[in-house]
Amino acid sequence: MKKVIQLTIRNIKEMLRDPLSIVFCLIFPILMLVLMQSIFTNFEYIPDNFKIANYAPGICVFGYTFIAMFVGLQIASDKNTSFIKRMNIAPINKFTYYLSFMLSAFPLAILQTILFFLIALFFGFPFNYKFLLSVVYLMPSSILYISLGIMIGLICNNEKQTGPISSIFITVVGILGGVFMPIASLKGGILRVVNVLPFSHTVMIASNIQSDGASAIYPHIIYLLAYTICFVLISFVVEKIKASRN
Repeated sequence: MKKVIQLTIRNIKEMLRDPLSIVFCLIFPILMLVLMQSIFTNFEYIPDNFKIANYAPGICVFGYTFIAMFVGLQIASDKNTSFIKRMNIAPINKFTYYLSFMLSAFPLAILQTILFFLIALFFGFPFNYKFLLSVVYLMPSSILYISLGIMIGLICNNEKQTGPISSIFITVVGILGGVFMPIASLKGGILRVVNVLPFSHTVMIASNIQSDGASAIYPHIIYLLAYTICFVLISFVVEKIKASRN
């Protein structure tokens, strides 16, 4: 446990050395919300899918992708500074290293979620117990994106590779995660693809709470948990393969 705390503190210090990225992670989802809300308020009629209670959770989840990219770039930086090689020599297991990134990035996800929904309230997001449940259940789902960021950082050899791959991931989440288009408006094959991938399930956690209550979200939570475990296991395998080659 001591090693986890030490690595977590070390990761937080590394994050604080890049305050611009932290600000970007916090502000970008809010800017998207302000932009979309300013567009929709000029419509004479707003369909239900484009009301703030339905599209705001998707934007919040989209913000988690930038935290994933941040984590991936930090791991790629560790490779460039040979930190991971030194860690392999030291008596530190891989799970401790991964867990330290989850613990260091999770507070950023919490802060991002709280700031986002405070602004959403200002624009008319309904405030009730379902709103509080949406915030509470969305924050742990950010672990999925952090674990994916860890996986991307380990797969890529350096920061130059991590940036473009993270950008592709961000675009995929935007298109297939219910950010740029409501999930309810999708049909056919594209809907089946969206349902297989984990990103839309994160959005549906908050959306289903608003419409059906907390009992409707548990299948989505199980889905996200399964994908998170898969991403962590893939990270273990990738790191083991790369370590054996060096």
